[in-house]
Order: sequence, then structure tokens, then C-alpha cells
Amino acid sequence: MLRYWKILVCVLFSLSAVACNSEGDIQNLSKDVVYFFYQDTCPHCHTAGQYIKDHHPNMKIKALDVSMPGNMRLFQQAAKAYKLGDSVGTPLICFGNNYIMGWNEHEAQKLDMLAGYYEE
Repeated sequence: MLRYWKILVCVLFSLSAVACNSEGDIQNLSKDVVYFFYQDTCPHCHTAGQYIKDHHPNMKIKALDVSMPGNMRLFQQAAKAYKLGDSVGTPLICFGNNYIMGWNEHEAQKLDMLAGYYEE
């Protein structure tokens, strides 16, 4: 009977690890990756995403929908790492020591200036 419990525990542990990875849960923010946190219902997120596709198609980017629990944890980790406090929102683009929160022409220009370091 003990043998079956050990097998069951191993199977459950394996399944929980797969579930976390499928949500995009990442333990640490990498300085070599551009993180694009977005919400599907956010029009500014759609505009920013389309701008990145059109103007920086070779950018190494990890797009993360914050409605997914693992992505939300990483979003909170990014907010803490960049000292954004409680007024953090989407779109949030994090790269290296820089971040862009929100989206308008000024943010697009900032992205253009910094993007070269993150394009292949």
C-alpha cells in the first residue's frame, strides 16, 4: 500500500510541475529577455503589441497574459523588482534595467531607442 502512495505522490508532483510551466511561471526575471505583460481586454496592450510586431520583429520577447496565475506572479515580481509600487498597470514592458508602463508615442520612442540591444 505504501508503494502505491509513493507512486501517487510522484505522479501528482510531476503534474503540478507541468501545470506551472504551462502558465509561463518563471522564477527569476532574465536581463536578456524583454517581458511584455499584457491583458487581453486592454486596448493599449494591443496597440503596443502590434507596434512591436511591426517595428521590432526580431526582438526576443516573452509575451505574458497577466490573467494566467503564473504570469501574474511574474508580473508582481517585476513590479517589485522595478519598484513600481501599487500603481502598476499594463502594458508593462521590462528589459534590463528599464521598463515602459503604458503606451503612447513617447513610450514607442523609448522602446525604439532601447530595442537594439534585444534584437537578434
